[in-house]
Amino acid sequence: MTFEESLTALEAIAKKLESGECSLEESIKLYEDAMTLSKQCTDLLNEAKLKITQISELEKAEEQ
Repeated sequence: MTFEESLTALEAIAKKLESGECSLEESIKLYEDAMTLSKQCTDLLNEAKLKITQISELEKAEEQ
């Protein structure tokens, strides 16, 4: 799942939970799903940050 897909799914879950129309059991399941999606988004962002840092360091090394 891409970052954008995960974020869209996370936003959909948030809207569903905010509506207050979910049962307790469904709310707990949605919360668990949201936590998984949140971790995926964080991991993808950390990977992107690492790649950008590596590219920046490579560019600096090539300039010297």
